[in-house]
This record gives sequence, structure tokens and C-alpha cells, in this order.
Amino acid sequence: FVEPSMITRMLCLIVGIVIICFGSAFYMTADLGVSTYDAVAIVLAYKWKVAKFKFCRITTDLICVISGIVIYLLGGGTWKEIPTIVGVGTIVTAFFMGPLIELFNDKIARPFLNKSKEA
Repeated sequence: FVEPSMITRMLCLIVGIVIICFGSAFYMTADLGVSTYDAVAIVLAYKWKVAKFKFCRITTDLICVISGIVIYLLGGGTWKEIPTIVGVGTIVTAFFMGPLIELFNDKIARPFLNKSKEA
């Protein structure tokens, strides 16, 4: 798309988030190993039982976004430039990846792979 409309951008964002969450649910559930970043929410939710996975993931995502903004500002960036590095897509992704990954885990990945919730 040369100059996509706002509706096209929103649809691409939604489709992208759904695809990445679906894939994440399967790769996390299949015991193929997880990245360090993904493991933080998994350890908080399933090993330490701090909260449900979706809330742990939202928290870790928001901490990373806020940390990125703080580091950017400490590095000489200005407040008015922040929307160029943290946009609506970043915020939407931070709030919805955890719940969608948990939904896909519960409804699709675990039943398909015959895994229990604690595994």
C-alpha cells in the first residue's frame, strides 16, 4: 500500500497482533524454549504464581515501553518526539498481547498439544 488509509492501518495492526499472539501461544506451549523476554511473564505467572499470565505479560510489556521512553529521554530525546517511537500500535500491543496469548493458549494451543495449564 502506497498511502494506506487509517482503516487499512488498523486492520493490519489487528491482523498482525492476532497472528503474533497465535504463534506465540503455540511456541510457548510446545516446550521448544522461549525467549528471555517471554519467560519473565511465564515465570511470574506459572512458577511464582504472582498473577494470571495475561496480567504479568501486560505488566512486563508496559515496563518495557516505559523503560524505553525513560532511556530515550535520558539519552537526549524530547517529549514531543516520543510519539515517533511509541505509537498507538505499541500501546495496543502492550495491552492486548497477554490476554490474546492466554486466550489462544487456553482455547487452541493447549488442547491441540494436549498440555495442562501448569506445564
